[in-house]
Order: sequence, then structure tokens, then C-alpha cells
Amino acid sequence: MESIVSSIATSPPPRTPPASASSALKTLVTLTLLVIAASSAPAQGPQEWIKRIFDPAKIGVTPPPGAAINRKLTVVYLSKTDPPKEIAIYMVPLDQMQATSDHFKSILKVDPATTGDGEFEIRRFDLSNTAGPAKGLVITLAKSQFVDNKVQVTMEYVPPAK
Repeated sequence: MESIVSSIATSPPPRTPPASASSALKTLVTLTLLVIAASSAPAQGPQEWIKRIFDPAKIGVTPPPGAAINRKLTVVYLSKTDPPKEIAIYMVPLDQMQATSDHFKSILKVDPATTGDGEFEIRRFDLSNTAGPAKGLVITLAKSQFVDNKVQVTMEYVPPAK
């Protein structure tokens, strides 16, 4: 009896035709374009993020009394967003949510949109589609998930296109 192994054909697999010159050229052009695109992307690092810390005074908005900027958290947020957005994150005591909201309401002349309640309440002032110097500003007040017993005041600003 003949073994099964010896009855199987042992010829080499069929060869695929070599790639055409136009196919190789297309591949080379594609790789070149990818390298150029990657190298022309703006380098973003801590120095660029720090430059994008939002100064609300430049549009006539002041932080609430007693608010302290949290530069570390601001830079972390900036590292996750693309230019041209500018961000500043302030902290105020948790019991100052209403006073902070009233402060922005009096400056911006806009009522916040409020969602949730209790410690999950979020107040949002959205001036992204309004006229005036604060156009492009969004302020969000919420209990901080990173700092105990504080309200996180996140100010995001997209400056007008030049």
C-alpha cells in the first residue's frame, strides 16, 4: 500500500507575476505623500499647549471671585484638543456653584443651560453662535471629577478666524 504522503503532488506553488512598473510607482508616490503629510503636521507639545491657555480678560470676561486656575488640568485638556481652541480651567469651592453661575450670567447676559441635579448638575453658557467679543466661548460648570469639593469651571474659546 502506498502512503498518502507520497501520492500528493510536490510541485512548487504557482508564481505570481511580478508587480508592474506602474503599480510600483503608485506605491512609491503614495508612501512619499504619507511621509510629506506626516512631516508637515504641526508639532504639538507642552510649549504649544501652554501658549493656548485661555486668558478670558482678552474678551472682557473675568473669572469668578476666589477662582484659581488649575494649570496642570488645563494643559492636560489642551493636550487632547487641536488648535485653535484655547482652554482655561478654574476651580471654586463646591458651595459656590450658584454664585459662580450668577457671576457669568451677569457678565455674559445669558442664562445657562442646566442639566442634571444635585452633585450631578451641569451648567453651560454657550456663546459659540452669538455676536460680540465673547463669540466662540463656552463655559461649563460642574462638580470636578479630579479635585475634591470643587466646581470645575471649564472655559473653552475658539478665536475668530483671521
